Amino acid sequence: MELVFRLSPLLFLLLSACGFHMRGAVDLPAVMQSTYIESRYPFDDMTRIIKQELRASEVNVVQQQEAATSVLQLISHRSSRRVLSVGSSGRATEYELFEEITFVLLDTQGKEYVPPQTLRMTRDFVFDEAQLLGKVEEAEDIHEQLQHALARRILTRIQVRLREQ
Repeated sequence: MELVFRLSPLLFLLLSACGFHMRGAVDLPAVMQSTYIESRYPFDDMTRIIKQELRASEVNVVQQQEAATSVLQLISHRSSRRVLSVGSSGRATEYELFEEITFVLLDTQGKEYVPPQTLRMTRDFVFDEAQLLGKVEEAEDIHEQLQHALARRILTRIQVRLREQ
């Protein structure tokens, strides 16, 4: 056990040297210090998740646009599914779950920091009617995972785009 404690710092040093980083906050530029989120649906899950990710990245999400240093405009968000395969009974046995969001990052005067971009994610989902309640809950969990991944991708896109400027 004592050997493990002695080798732990060495292990962390080796992991960081190879480029490994624990998943954490995205290092966003100062222009996003106070961000206002503009959305047609301010209380939907996607907007809530984006706010969580921004706060995890130490961004102050403000309630009034006048108090903001940037505006993250969520232009559209779609969440859907489509049938991928049908069983011998004629019922769907596999779906493709789909999330799509279009966003733009603006300064307080309406100038684009990051032009409009659309991000999409899909995941296949096997459906079994015999396990209806569990499968419905699993589909909801997958949609939420996709939304979290999209929120992280938005922040990463913003980080990369603003670093280039």
